[in-house]
Amino acid sequence: MAKSLPTPARQDSSPVAEGAWCEISQEHLAQNLESTLSHLPRQTRLCAVVKADAYGHGIENIASLLIAQGVGHIGIASNSEARALRGAGYQGAILRLRTATPAEVAAVRPEDVEEMIGTEEGLQALIAHLGHGALPRLHISLNAGGMSRDGLELSTAAGRQSCVEILNMAAGKIAGLCTHFPSNLPGDLSDSIQRFQQDLAWIFANSALRRADVLTHAGSTLTLMAGANPGVDMMRCGAILFGIAGPEPDFRPALTLKSQVISVGCYPKGSTIGYDRTSVLRRDRVLANVALGYANGFSRQLSGRAEVLIRGQACPVLGQVSMNSAVVDVTRLPHVKIGDEVVAFGRQEGCEVTSAMIERLTGTIMADLFTDWGRRNPRMVKDRCAP
Repeated sequence: MAKSLPTPARQDSSPVAEGAWCEISQEHLAQNLESTLSHLPRQTRLCAVVKADAYGHGIENIASLLIAQGVGHIGIASNSEARALRGAGYQGAILRLRTATPAEVAAVRPEDVEEMIGTEEGLQALIAHLGHGALPRLHISLNAGGMSRDGLELSTAAGRQSCVEILNMAAGKIAGLCTHFPSNLPGDLSDSIQRFQQDLAWIFANSALRRADVLTHAGSTLTLMAGANPGVDMMRCGAILFGIAGPEPDFRPALTLKSQVISVGCYPKGSTIGYDRTSVLRRDRVLANVALGYANGFSRQLSGRAEVLIRGQACPVLGQVSMNSAVVDVTRLPHVKIGDEVVAFGRQEGCEVTSAMIERLTGTIMADLFTDWGRRNPRMVKDRCAP
């Protein structure tokens, strides 16, 4: 059962000494985590996925929440993410959600990371590098008609023989069996679940491996939101923890992209704006320069199309987005001044730039944008949750 939300600590109201930044809401992270746990099928545990530095939110900003909720498995991709979790005091199982090179595996042995393996050759390389005795706990990745990237394909005789060899070579080291569904459309999902269960049944029928000795896991945020039960011990969910895909009010984005007005000026009709003169003023306008550009992840695709929020009003972006700044029409806001807060994604005074808006304009998904914004800009926590 999900535990109650930690108590938000007092928000720091000191002036922001950055041109652009990401504001992280730990309160929203805590709520999203609690809601995710409540949506899981019965008897199914959560592997909380924090790849890409927690989708750009910062592992340090969610680790304490995962510890407080007793989440026993966390999914990562890089060694630095594993080290960040251990540094934050996490003592549960850390599972790498991709196959790793032998050098990567060796370098992270002190962090006790469980690794995925999907080919006989990959396992042989690990044994050659580490020795059998030093192998970490392993999870066999099964393709199960899925992603065809690093999973073992049991539909062929060669794949089944490789599976037998892997089970023999890694005897005593197998901790889990897993797959990744390529599509979460109802028909596709049903077929994928059935195929994975058939692959599991084949393994247990053709090896000494016992069902009680391994963890089965499959399914992602989209699987959970589809309402499907993969019939596994654990589901691996990441995006939903950060307010992606889950419905409000149970789930809310935990990252806001912000900036500040750095200059305000009056420009006459006929003035051109930005590189290539792509925008020409049809009348006299008041323009603000904002410290937010493509170096901050505010894509050039947003040039002349996006709106940002200033004083609770939507203001259009004019001209080409530059590397470190963008021009905004603030004619309707006569009291705009240097230092005013600008929201490029998120809420401000009842107005909002939504996920649907920004995905439509950029042509990508929020997981891509959050990861990009969070890694390019300083992160500031607005409502830190006390343990």
